[in-house]
This record gives sequence, C-alpha cells and structure tokens, in this order.
Amino acid sequence: MPMRTPPAGSRIAPLETIDFARLLARDPAEQAKLLDVCIRDGFYYLDLQNPAISKILENKAQVVKMMEEYFALPNDVKMADNRRKHTHGFKPVGTFTGFKDGARDGYETLKVAYAEMVSHSEFLPTVVKEKEDLFDSFIHLCHLVNKTMLITLSDVLHLQGADRFEMHHREDKPSNTTLVLLHYPQQDIQEGMGHNKHTDIGSLTLLFTEQWGLQLQQPGTAHWEFVAPRDGHAIVNVGDSLRFLSGKKFNSCLHRVIPVANDEDRYSIAYFLRPENDIHFEDVDGNKVKAAQWHDDKYVMFGESHENQAKSAMLTGGMERAIEISA
Repeated sequence: MPMRTPPAGSRIAPLETIDFARLLARDPAEQAKLLDVCIRDGFYYLDLQNPAISKILENKAQVVKMMEEYFALPNDVKMADNRRKHTHGFKPVGTFTGFKDGARDGYETLKVAYAEMVSHSEFLPTVVKEKEDLFDSFIHLCHLVNKTMLITLSDVLHLQGADRFEMHHREDKPSNTTLVLLHYPQQDIQEGMGHNKHTDIGSLTLLFTEQWGLQLQQPGTAHWEFVAPRDGHAIVNVGDSLRFLSGKKFNSCLHRVIPVANDEDRYSIAYFLRPENDIHFEDVDGNKVKAAQWHDDKYVMFGESHENQAKSAMLTGGMERAIEISA
C-alpha cells in the first residue's frame, strides 16, 4: 500500500522512537526514555523490527488483507455483525460525529474483544472464526506489547504491589480491552468526515497504519501535526485511563483522522488496552469513577453533536484545558 505524502506545507509531528527489544532487555536508558515520552508527549513510535517480536508485523499484514476483503462486502452483510456494543462487532459509517462541525464520521469498524478471543466465544464474527489462529496470535502479541510497556512504567516509577499499573489490567478480570479494525472508505476531502478530535478512553493504544491521515495536537501546542507512517513500527499513545491512574502525571494526546486523498480507502488497526471495569480513578473533573463507566459515558459523547461535545471536557480528556493553561 503506497505511503503518499500529506498536503504540501503540512506540519509533521517530531515523535520519539522507543525500541521494544530494548524494553524487553530492561535497558535502563530505554526505560527512562519511555517514561519521559509518556510524561511529555503521550505519543511515540514503537520499533517492532526485532526478531523477538517481529511476528506481530507479519500478523498485521495478514489482518490488513482480510480487512480489505471484509470491508468490501455489502453493508447489509456486515450489519449482521452489528451487535450494538462498543467493544464487539461491526459499526457502520456515520455513527459518531466527524472532525468538521455538522459532519458525521467517515469510518466503519469491526471490533474483536480480548475476552471473547481468549474464550474462543461463539459470538466472534464469522470472518474472525475463519482465521482464528491469526487473530489469536495477533491479539496476544498486541496484549504482550502493551503489558510490557505498563510493567516498564511501573518499574521506572518504583511502584509496588497494588499500585503497579499492570495490577489494574489483570487478565482474569473483566475489561473493555479490544482490537479494532478501522476502514475509511474513499470520500471527498472537502466533506470533512474523518474521525473527530479526541483522547483515547483506555490505557495504551497500539496503532498500525500505513497511510497518512492521523494528526495530533501535542500537549502545550494548539496546532495539528501529521503523524508519518513508518515501516516496521507501531504508533503508541497514552489514553485517559492511564493518565488518570498516573495521577495525571502522563499526558493523553489529542488526535484525529482527516481524509487526505479522494481516491483511496484508508485502513488502520488499533489495539486498545483498557483497565479492569471495576477499577476506580479520578476523572478529568476530579470525580471518582469506575473505568467501565468512563468508557460507556465517553462513547455516548462520541455520538453527541459538536455543540454538546464543546460543553464537556470528556471527549478531549481535559487536554484542551491543559493547552489553554499553557498558552
């Protein structure tokens, strides 16, 4: 798939790169770098080209091929996978608001919940059941990568016992952790559909994309920058839940997706590691809330009008306030 250039004159985000192999080797300098980038930026590249983890890239390429076939199916066929849940099944285009006022979103998704993959649930989408070994391998590798980063952050911060981040993400406890396959059909750039600005709900997002369109607004700035696709790398960002669990030490960076070409479909894959449903944290307004409640309430906000979204700090995780304070 070609990696086209963004519009002329666009800003490109100067993201740091973390070497996953060095994290596995518990390299002190790389561990300290990870902590620094989570505190400062909340967004970074993750180099996955080491043989110890490179199978995840092979899995990703196979999943993309499956996505191209699945999302080309008639909409009524895909709607058979619509379970009307935020962590399971198909979501059609236009469910939420887009990035321009008055526009709906420009993407459709297929979601595969971690818990259903682990249990080999009968409710998994047929396309996933047909390639169950592939999805099982890919999801478990994504989970391993995200958990390794959580453990590293706990180590560097010298957290102990129940305070460690991974202790809020135990595999035997219910959570909303899920794999999301995203497809942005060809659309007129001027329609302004795309994916509205937001911070992610969960703890860490592991994102694979080979195409332009992702933009971020780094903490302390008020301009949008494109994130350049990079072979052999994932893009990682801190979500609201990890920011809250860190006592707001970490930043959860604002981001969005805009269409940059009229003549191509865009595909990306996101693995959202989310905390246990019953974990409590202090949200953007200082309220004590369960992780599951924050998840559900924020998904409701994704569907609200731009006017209603502007009245709340939920969609942007309070990060626009941080930008205003620093301006």
